[in-house]
Amino acid sequence: MDATQWQERITSELAGLGQQEFVIIGEPSPPAPAPTGFLARLRAKSSRSAAPSRWGQVLCVDEVLYAEFAGTQHVGGSWEASTEQHEALRSAGWLTPDETDPIAPAPAVAHYWRTVPRSEAARVAGLLVDAFQILGADFAALTLERDR
Repeated sequence: MDATQWQERITSELAGLGQQEFVIIGEPSPPAPAPTGFLARLRAKSSRSAAPSRWGQVLCVDEVLYAEFAGTQHVGGSWEASTEQHEALRSAGWLTPDETDPIAPAPAVAHYWRTVPRSEAARVAGLLVDAFQILGADFAALTLERDR
């Protein structure tokens, strides 16, 4: 699936969201490496963490869509990105955690975010597709999960 097909699919999914339902679009999480060596299991348990992945999610509450996208180190997140990529995300319309918007307060996590009226589902889908493109995601590897 390419970027245009993803935008159409996300728009369709968002249009069908009910109250408190959400969708998550992202890359599969890479498996954690297997521990090796003496006492590796103990070390691995305490120090192993999942590698960051690119993902976005949208929650529907009342007539508002709350969108989040994985944060880069520029906003306190874990995904490595260049300054140019961060600026491109901002130019695309994503807000940083320290910004406000007239519809809702910022999330308490280090993610890019945006809230829009539900009637603008295509705009949210565009924001997500733009973010995946900016950060170099492989559209063929993305998955979509819907939670009810």
